[in-house]
Amino acid sequence: MARRSETPNPHDAMFRAVVGVPANAASVLASVLPAKITGGLDLGGLRLEPGNFVDEEMRQRHTDLLFSTRLNGDPVLVYVLVEHQSSPDPLMALRVMDYVTRIWWRHLDVGAESDDPHQPRRTGPGAAARTLPPILPVVVYQGRRRWNTPTSMDGLYDATSEQALGSFLPRHQFVLQDLTSVEVEELLAAPLTPAARLALAMLRFAPRQEHLAQVLEDFTPDVVELVRTRADQMFAIIMEYAYQVSDTPPAQVRQFFEDLGPDAQEAYMSTTLERGRAEGVAEGVAQGVAQGVAKGRAEGAAVMLSRVLAAQFGPLTPRANRPHPGRHPRPARHLGRPPR
Repeated sequence: MARRSETPNPHDAMFRAVVGVPANAASVLASVLPAKITGGLDLGGLRLEPGNFVDEEMRQRHTDLLFSTRLNGDPVLVYVLVEHQSSPDPLMALRVMDYVTRIWWRHLDVGAESDDPHQPRRTGPGAAARTLPPILPVVVYQGRRRWNTPTSMDGLYDATSEQALGSFLPRHQFVLQDLTSVEVEELLAAPLTPAARLALAMLRFAPRQEHLAQVLEDFTPDVVELVRTRADQMFAIIMEYAYQVSDTPPAQVRQFFEDLGPDAQEAYMSTTLERGRAEGVAEGVAQGVAQGVAKGRAEGAAVMLSRVLAAQFGPLTPRANRPHPGRHPRPARHLGRPPR
C-alpha cells in the first residue's frame, strides 16, 4: 500500500490540515497540558496565527503551528511543534528556544499600534516599553524510539557550568507529548475530537503498518463520525496520509470500509487514493484497448495487402504471406501490371 514518494512530507500536510483547525488543536492541548494550565487557558478562543518558524532544511523533520488565545485573561501564544524522525533530537530544547525567540522577534517587528486583543499592548516606541508575550511550547514527537533527551535547557549544561553560573544560564522548557508511549486505550480516553483522535492514532500506528484495518477498527466510532461529517475533508486527509505511510494492502482497508456499510464505502471510494486507483485501472484498460485496436488495424492492413497482391500476381507463397518480423505492413503503392 505504500506510496511514500507521492508527498515529500505527508506528516506535515496531515498535521497542519487537522490540528490547524482550532477546535481540533484545543482538544489536543486539553489532552496534553497539565490541568493547572488548561484551567486558565481559553481553549475556545484559540486562533491560528500565520507564520512558519522552522528552518527550510529542518522542515522534513519539524512541523509548527502558532496559536493565540488568553491565559487567565491575559494574551498568550501557544506554539505546537511536531517532531517527525525515528529518534529524538538531543538538542530539541535548544531548537525550541530558537523558534520561540524568532516568534518574539517577529512580535517586536509588528509594531506598537496593533488593535489585536490577542497581542499585548505596547504603549511607547522605546525599548523599555516593549514587552514579550508568554509563549507556551508543546512538542508532539512521532518516532520509533521513545523520547530520552532533555525537555529543557537545564539538561544541556554540564555540572560544572551549572554550579558556576546557576540562574545566569537560560532556562527554557517545553511540554512533551511522546506518541511512541501512547496506547490505544489512552487515545480513546482522551478528550479529543474525532479528527484529532484519528490523526494522532495514524501518526502513532500507521507508519509501516501492515494491518491498518485492525488499527482503524479500534477507532471505528471516530471513523464513522468523520464519514458522517466528511464535508470538511478531514476523513479524506487522514486516510490519504495513512495510505501513503502504511504497508497495508489496499484490499484490506477497502474491505474494512465495505463492512462498515454503504456510507463508509462511498466515503472511502471517493478519496483521492481510490480515485487514483480507479483512474489507474481505467488508464490501463484504455491502453490495452488502444494497443488491441492498433494490432487489429495492422493485421487488417496485412490481409488487404495480401488480397491486392494475389489479385495482381496470383496466389502468394506461404513465405510471402508470413509477416516480416519487426515490420508493419505498408499500403501497396505504384502497383501495376507487369510490362508485356
